Amino acid sequence: MVCVKPLGTRQQGQEQRQSKVRNAAWELFSTRGFDATSVRDIAAAAGVSVGTVALAGDKATLFLDVMEENAFALVGGALERLSGEPVGTLSLAAEIWGVFEPSLTRIADNPELTQAYLIAYLRTDSGHATSVGQVDVICAGLAARCVEHSGGDPDAREALLAASAIYAVFFTAAFSLAGGFGVAVELAQWLRDVITAQTRLFEHAGISAGVSS
Repeated sequence: MVCVKPLGTRQQGQEQRQSKVRNAAWELFSTRGFDATSVRDIAAAAGVSVGTVALAGDKATLFLDVMEENAFALVGGALERLSGEPVGTLSLAAEIWGVFEPSLTRIADNPELTQAYLIAYLRTDSGHATSVGQVDVICAGLAARCVEHSGGDPDAREALLAASAIYAVFFTAAFSLAGGFGVAVELAQWLRDVITAQTRLFEHAGISAGVSS
C-alpha cells in the first residue's frame, strides 16, 4: 500500500523548504552580494535541490523578495515595538527616527547591496509584486503613532500625510546612499530634519520636539 501524505503535511513541508531557501538566500546575498551568489550556492546552503530554489523564481526575483522581506521586517519590527511603548518618554520625532535609523545605517554600511536591489528591480518584468502594500502598512503605523501623541488632534488624515512625507524622504535617502549621490551623515541629518518638521504638530505636550544629532 502506498502511503500518501495529507495535503496539509506536504504543503507544510514545502513552506518549510521555501523558508530555508529564503533564509539561505538572504545570508548569502547580504555577505557575498548578488553577483557572487549562484542558485547552486543557495541550494547547497539551504540543503535543498536546485529545483526547489527555482520554485521561488529566478535569482533576481528571489533577491528582490528577500531584500524586501528583510528591509520591511527591520522597519516594521521597530515600528511594532514602538507601538507597545507608552507615549511620553521620548519625543515623537525621536521615536520615528529610531524606526528608520537602523535601516539607514545598514544601507550606509553596505550600499552595494541596495544598489544591486535597485538594478534588479528596474530590470525585472512587471510581474514582480510591488511593495506598495508594505509601505502603506508602515505609513499607517507611523500615522497612528502621530495621532496617539497628539491625542487625536490633528486628525488621522494629516498624520498620514506627514508619515508619507517622512517615508518618501527615507526612501530617497536610502537610494541616494546606494547610488553614491550623497554623504551618509548629511542624508541622515536631512531625514532627521524632515522628521522633526513633520512631527512638530503632533508632539505630546511637555516634550521637547526634535531629534538629537
